[in-house]
Amino acid sequence: AAFQAMNNDRDNIIQTQLEEKHSLINTIRTVFQESDDDGSGQVSLEEFQTLLKNQEMKAYLDAIGIDSSEAHGLFRLLDDDGSGTVSVDEFVTGLLRVKGSAKAVDMVMLLYENRKISKKLSRIFRQMRSVNDVINHLAVVGDVPDTDVGI
Repeated sequence: AAFQAMNNDRDNIIQTQLEEKHSLINTIRTVFQESDDDGSGQVSLEEFQTLLKNQEMKAYLDAIGIDSSEAHGLFRLLDDDGSGTVSVDEFVTGLLRVKGSAKAVDMVMLLYENRKISKKLSRIFRQMRSVNDVINHLAVVGDVPDTDVGI
């Protein structure tokens, strides 16, 4: 009987969490749709800044630890595709990501991606230096006009 009660409690907790998440998504969608002035299904930065003046949205952002004065940075984070607008899906997904705490696997992935990009940039800079050295050498021996590219 105790085991059954424990399972029921666990099921109730899971159900409550799912209902809260569903309610949160619906609230976010509603606020988003209300701020979409032109009915495009997209919110521009201007519309987004207006949205952040909405008291309901301010309260929601405060509750998840986001200062609404950081609107531009938040917009850039939510604009996954770089279009200059945020779709309802980007909006909901982005805010839910921001709402949740970063997991260790997320941090490890970010560190890995950062390291990978850093290595690629270092390789590109080395190659550019080599190209610059060749161009400068050719300019010295007179085969090419002076074209120091300053790398």
